[in-house]
Amino acid sequence: MLHTSLVSEKSKPVILAIQNDPTDPPHLAGAWLEELGFDIHVLRADEGELVPDTVPSDIAGVMPLGGHMGAMDDHVAPWLKNERALLKDAVERNVPIFGICLGAQLLAAANGGEVSRATTSEIGVYEVTPTAEAESDPVFNLSAAKTAQWHEDIVTRLPEGATRLASSPLCENQVYRIGDAQYAVQFHPEIDRTIIRDWEEHADNAFLESGKSSVEAEVAAADVELQTTWKPVIQNWGKLVLKSL
Repeated sequence: MLHTSLVSEKSKPVILAIQNDPTDPPHLAGAWLEELGFDIHVLRADEGELVPDTVPSDIAGVMPLGGHMGAMDDHVAPWLKNERALLKDAVERNVPIFGICLGAQLLAAANGGEVSRATTSEIGVYEVTPTAEAESDPVFNLSAAKTAQWHEDIVTRLPEGATRLASSPLCENQVYRIGDAQYAVQFHPEIDRTIIRDWEEHADNAFLESGKSSVEAEVAAADVELQTTWKPVIQNWGKLVLKSL
């Protein structure tokens, strides 16, 4: 079970998952990290829980999640200012991060990168291709792989010193790394068809402007492959967090 309290069992390291949208919980990513012995504390920013502007001392890693808003839409989601500050603090202190979609954009914006509206949204299943730098990376050493995508914004400039690890034709910065253990992905490794169904029922602007009526079937068809590919990646990051303790 994913916990919502910041009070953990003392024996378990804590991953702080920041939920920015009611429809995007840690889901599979949280379960995969729990298998490694982590406690997943879900901070419901979307429900008004206070987001600290620095990483609490008992947190082993941070997972900022997706959302329908833009990375700088503080007028829509006032907590984003604190979330960006927390992610900047995490980078400065070398606290491990795994940013997902909006979380990846927030990480970039917090550390001198740039986020813009994409020319074409990616909604559905798309392939990403690793860069040469990914070959030696401890988390993303893999071949071209399918991903579940749902976004209209992209990171157009990486923070200084960041390393691009994967791209797609519509999004150059699909995966990037800052420092030793701060990772970000533009896609959604944490979801399955149940999340996609919910997103279609609560259609956001990215979906409404995509011209697509549904992508549930294509995500469902790729479910097993997606989970087989991205579970080891999430757990590779988790193992990196454990080594840093």
